[in-house]
Amino acid sequence: MRIVLSKMSYQYSDQPWLFENVSASIEPGNRVAVIGPNGAGKSTLLKLILGELSPQAGHIRQNFAPVRCVSSPYADGQSWGQAVWAAMTSALLSEPALLVLDEPTRHLDLAHRQQLAEWLNRKPGLTILCVSHDLDFLDAVATYTWHVAPGSFRVASSGPSQYLQQLEQEHAAYARRYEQQQAMISRLEEDIRQTKEQARGVERGTIDSGQRRYAKKVAKKALSRERRLEHWQRSGELLDAPRDAHRLRHTWDHVRALAGPVLRVEDGSLGYGAPILENIFLEAQAGERVALVGDNGTGKSSLVEAILGRFAGWQAGRWRTLRQAGYVSQVFGEGESGTCWEYFREHSALGDGFGRAWLQSYGFQERHLDQPVQSLSHGEQVKLQIAALSAAGWPVLALDEPEHHLDLPSLESVSQGLSGYPGTLLVISHQPRFLQQLGITTVWRTARKSVEVERQDTERKIEY
Repeated sequence: MRIVLSKMSYQYSDQPWLFENVSASIEPGNRVAVIGPNGAGKSTLLKLILGELSPQAGHIRQNFAPVRCVSSPYADGQSWGQAVWAAMTSALLSEPALLVLDEPTRHLDLAHRQQLAEWLNRKPGLTILCVSHDLDFLDAVATYTWHVAPGSFRVASSGPSQYLQQLEQEHAAYARRYEQQQAMISRLEEDIRQTKEQARGVERGTIDSGQRRYAKKVAKKALSRERRLEHWQRSGELLDAPRDAHRLRHTWDHVRALAGPVLRVEDGSLGYGAPILENIFLEAQAGERVALVGDNGTGKSSLVEAILGRFAGWQAGRWRTLRQAGYVSQVFGEGESGTCWEYFREHSALGDGFGRAWLQSYGFQERHLDQPVQSLSHGEQVKLQIAALSAAGWPVLALDEPEHHLDLPSLESVSQGLSGYPGTLLVISHQPRFLQQLGITTVWRTARKSVEVERQDTERKIEY
């Protein structure tokens, strides 16, 4: 039993090649992590391997049997986390030879992520192909890495963290070589400039024929050096400038300022029939950074929706809700009919030039702007939503598990950008690393129908 990709190529319609001349293989017992940026083709790769799509060139051979695939299941009368857990349990009980996982931890809380990793590690002969942005989970279960990126496909005989460290070292070494090259070019250009200036100075300063002949020789030497430099620059041997990972480089002048308490709950309760949470006493100040943590089903999303005045169930107690807030929900894209740029312009407060730069800082390129929102990957849709709402000037941003769909560079970019956001942050997340990067100052922990408040030292790791 093997999976073999042999000079495989695939593209959608007239789009650039997602995969071109890719060769790779998976042997029985291999555990392969598939990583890469949003929209690079990770889920498409799984569909190709499973035979749901056919490559335009080359071939794919997959003869594992039986094969089970777990992706985002339909949550029929249960939470997404429960639906994922039920699908995963069913898949493992069927004793597959190959288990294909597309974002298996997307809706799982931290305890279930750890339990899933333990389950998989108890089956050492199981072959696993897993697409995920959850680096901690991948490190726990994977021993090989496939890195899918625009225009490239790399295979590494190591887990993803080790591979990414190696990649970072390669990028650092390339950047050093590029800096050395640029320094050499600068020295040559300065030498040419000085030589030309010397020749002109001699010619202007003397009528002596010998000195003037010498000046012409110097000028010819400078011209010769200049031509050699131009030839080198046209030769294709020069290194391209390293592409910096997209970073948020903008200011936050457009954010409306608030002062004092922005929300308050006194003896609050909420639920659908029976209480989900009760006896709640909470307060958040302007500029505070609040993380909501807890197991799935303990009321985190319901609490945020109630605070934002969006809760569909019943509420009791005194609630000072937030009406001036941007909300990044777990579900986005359904019913959106416009293009990426149209959505951004409708929901942001920035002009065209600044708006395009803002989108670019989130990793959107010019070609993305005219794409329909529905054609973007889930991760790109989440990034678009965060980009638009952070550009809208809301004094409060509420994020409900944004890590579900974001690739690792995007998650890092968002956390770095929002670290400078001057408003109030409410963030539901199961990723301590992400919350740490955001500089969380307060933790609201949901458990047993209650909410505990903990002040957070930003230097101390957030515990779950």
